[in-house]
Amino acid sequence: MPSHRLMERLTEYIEENRDLFIEDLRRICREPSVSAQGKGIEGCVKEVNRLMSEVGIEAETIPVEGGNPVILGTVKAGSDAGCIGFYNHYDVQPPEPLELWETPPFEADVRNGKIYARGVSDNKGVLVARIEAVRTILNVMGKVPVNLKFMVEGEEEIGSPNLPSFVRENMNRLKADGYLWEGNGVDEKGRPIITLGAKGILYVEFRARGANRDLHSSMAPIIPNPAWRIVWALSSMKGPDGRIRIEGWYDDVIEPTEVELKLLEEAPFEEEMKKRELGLRSFLNDLTGIEALKALYLTPTCNICGLNSGYTGPGSKTVLPSEAMAKVDFRLVEAQRPDKLIVKLREHLEREGFGDVEIVSYGGYEPAKTPPDDPFVKFVIETAERIYKSKPVVWPTSAGTSPIYTIKNWMGIPVASAGGVGHPGSNIHAPNENIRISDYLKAIRYTVALITSYKPSK
Repeated sequence: MPSHRLMERLTEYIEENRDLFIEDLRRICREPSVSAQGKGIEGCVKEVNRLMSEVGIEAETIPVEGGNPVILGTVKAGSDAGCIGFYNHYDVQPPEPLELWETPPFEADVRNGKIYARGVSDNKGVLVARIEAVRTILNVMGKVPVNLKFMVEGEEEIGSPNLPSFVRENMNRLKADGYLWEGNGVDEKGRPIITLGAKGILYVEFRARGANRDLHSSMAPIIPNPAWRIVWALSSMKGPDGRIRIEGWYDDVIEPTEVELKLLEEAPFEEEMKKRELGLRSFLNDLTGIEALKALYLTPTCNICGLNSGYTGPGSKTVLPSEAMAKVDFRLVEAQRPDKLIVKLREHLEREGFGDVEIVSYGGYEPAKTPPDDPFVKFVIETAERIYKSKPVVWPTSAGTSPIYTIKNWMGIPVASAGGVGHPGSNIHAPNENIRISDYLKAIRYTVALITSYKPSK
């Protein structure tokens, strides 16, 4: 661990250069980099590469066939110094609806102690904070005490379709003692949030067809209605109790450990506030307390994302549709595999008499978790408590999905998400996305402390 005086000097450097750090982040945020729309990717890649090179990170942009480039960055400290890896992404969500933004989404406006921009919280603020941490250490200490590797992809917001193949082809280059994933941030009380994994996902579309064209609804007694086929197929998959009825769906599920359940018991859960915020009287099936958290973080899900069939415009139109469609995502928990589950899904539809319903797969992720007692995880947590002067909120996994499995499952490297710049009002994926400048500077301090305090396991 660095001396008290050295930490003071590192902190002083961050404060002295806050304007530079803010402007660097604004410059990156002005590059649209919307992967879903293919906008601004090249410009953002150049800016990230430029910033990395400027601070002393050896940056390389690697083309990805049919996709957006991956930026790899390295800072060398020596063969015996150990290695920390950082995962981030430079792509962002589309900014629409534009009319709800108070200032243009790629202007990166600064007001009231905050920076407003699409992607500033998810995830450019974290990316730039980590780069500026390297600048701070190199300019104050002259070198880093641990080897560093950066992997910055450009397709996270569209499901990272090319990341698995990239990781498989570059495993030797990506090796590290542990990876710090894109960070969360702080909660309502300023406590740092740390997550140790992510659920997996299987995303599919169901399609049903009837006659070769839409018909008058008077034909309903003799003509099959594909909308009903979709509704009945969906109802066969999940009951009102929330349990998935597909045979064998839970076969591979690994039950949470006592340590993981203890983390949920210790985590703050403002459920009444959340229900008021969402206009709900109760959660699904009247879940509350630890049971609600177990369902949210540790239970497989089957969720209807969208339904479409027939006439949905104003007024009435008596029509019998010729086609129907539903989009569904299944969130997966530890040890479930999307490739195995889609087979079970197809078998289920055949068995239940819905063999005519087509399944279109949009791919999936494996779930991944790092145990709370892993030495790298303990180091990440202890460093957060020291810098934020507050006990971190540690979640055993995330309710959402991220390609953590490519590092944790395939390479056996521990992964933790920490040191983020977000706060409860960051409006991630929504208009007026923002971060507080104070959280951004704290994230730089945290990353500096993590790098300067790390000791590799012997």
